[in-house]
Amino acid sequence: MKKLLKNPLLPLLLAACICVIFGVFMSGDPFPAKEIYGYKPLVYINDRVYGEIGIVAKSPPEGFSLAGTVKEKVSSLDPMVERNFAANMLDVGTEIFTSEDHPDEIYIKLEESKYSKYIHHVEEDSD
Repeated sequence: MKKLLKNPLLPLLLAACICVIFGVFMSGDPFPAKEIYGYKPLVYINDRVYGEIGIVAKSPPEGFSLAGTVKEKVSSLDPMVERNFAANMLDVGTEIFTSEDHPDEIYIKLEESKYSKYIHHVEEDSD
């Protein structure tokens, strides 16, 4: 072991490898999630995109009513299309509930007594 440490190039090579590995991890995500896994569950309704936030309820809150059903299922690997009642992970026929009092949220019926909350999805500018 002492013989290996006497070689001046070995510690420098080891330090360089550590710096490169550390730099890759600290420079941000080298593999953006949407390019590997696709986009999160999205629905386009009433000229707005809504994204799932992981909140599940037994029923939509008071004031929410059936607005329609998913009419088109599109790929989750492509940007969301701007067509009403299109979704990237929901099956055609899935019920969508909206409320005039809460335009920034909708509820999606997953199964009996299980509704997923979606909120208005605002894309960040890439400036």
